Amino acid sequence: MAIVTLAEVKAQLNNVDDTDDDTELMLYADAATSALEEHKHEVIERREFTEQVTAGGSVLRLSHTPVVDLVSVVGVDSGQEWDTSRLRVSPSGLVRVLSGPALVGALEFTYTAGPAVPRPGEKLAALIVIQHLWETQRGRAGAVYAGDVVVPAGYAIPNRAAELLGAPTPVVA
Repeated sequence: MAIVTLAEVKAQLNNVDDTDDDTELMLYADAATSALEEHKHEVIERREFTEQVTAGGSVLRLSHTPVVDLVSVVGVDSGQEWDTSRLRVSPSGLVRVLSGPALVGALEFTYTAGPAVPRPGEKLAALIVIQHLWETQRGRAGAVYAGDVVVPAGYAIPNRAAELLGAPTPVVA
């Protein structure tokens, strides 16, 4: 689930020839991707989601955005399949019934969310987060001295990575 490759991570860490830490590095890459998605309130690596929603009308919202494709809608209890061509889904996850009956009951939505290609700022932010986490584990934990200023190392997303990501997407309940 990482938006960066092992080769990109190893290049960032100047760890290109060492293969001893490959599994751990990919764990860091997955964790960084997840942390960035939580920070942004949106999916940054395209993948498929399955989500159960209790519906009671002609409009509902899916949790993971930006939504790019609605794959299927199935009634959890009834097994009824909904014709997705009669539904419209917006990138913000808003699903509207265009024609036919309203969406009612417990429904299982399968859909694709996330950009086709990660944005360059997000990839670089992921690499910065991975490097930060890696260095704090490898002996640079605690305070980092920057001139006369002491910066605590107890955070996952450094400011420089957060700045690359931009403002989080507003959350709509």
